[in-house]
Amino acid sequence: MSVAQIQESTSSNQADADAELAVAASMGAASRALRAGARAPAFTLADASGRKVVLEELLHAGPVVLHFVRGPWCSFGEESLAEFATVYQKVVELGASAVAIAPFASPFKAPSASVPMSMRELQDIDMKVGRAYGLAFDLPAGLRPRYEALGYVPPPTGRAGTWLVPLPATYLVDRDGIIALAFIDVDYRRHVEPGSLLTALRALHARHESPRRAARL
Repeated sequence: MSVAQIQESTSSNQADADAELAVAASMGAASRALRAGARAPAFTLADASGRKVVLEELLHAGPVVLHFVRGPWCSFGEESLAEFATVYQKVVELGASAVAIAPFASPFKAPSASVPMSMRELQDIDMKVGRAYGLAFDLPAGLRPRYEALGYVPPPTGRAGTWLVPLPATYLVDRDGIIALAFIDVDYRRHVEPGSLLTALRALHARHESPRRAARL
């Protein structure tokens, strides 16, 4: 094995070890995160251009997919957005809208090129929305330099020693504000299965269409 291969293997092993520590630290938060059947907390967030997005207004038009990601500093978060982009048009065709939600980056980085132009990426200042959904955990001190090197800047919380990191998740919220599907995985390297999301959306679409068909008969 060459020196380069040894270095690559060492780096990969360290990354896996760091991931396992982060996974262990996030388990408590994941157990408290909102699940299907809960009411989605209302919010108003701005996109990169400063335009406000209000969840209640989105729900007036139909179901909403909330795609919480770690931010542009995380390659796994970028992969998640790229994967979601492949089904975004189908989400819209089923009468839903979708937004990506990430912690505010300082300085702010432009949304990933993998994000469809019509899918807005919202800035969760101080991770207030993420915390309302139970999607934040305190990162162990030993991992903080690693995250800082990646470009992550934790939000100020007013509590000394707290170093919050987002827990990725995907929610499907029905138009009545009730969460119909929740995907929360402590391993940030895993993403929601697009097929599962589309199946849940089709079920909601069929549920809302049935009364309309009956009214036309």
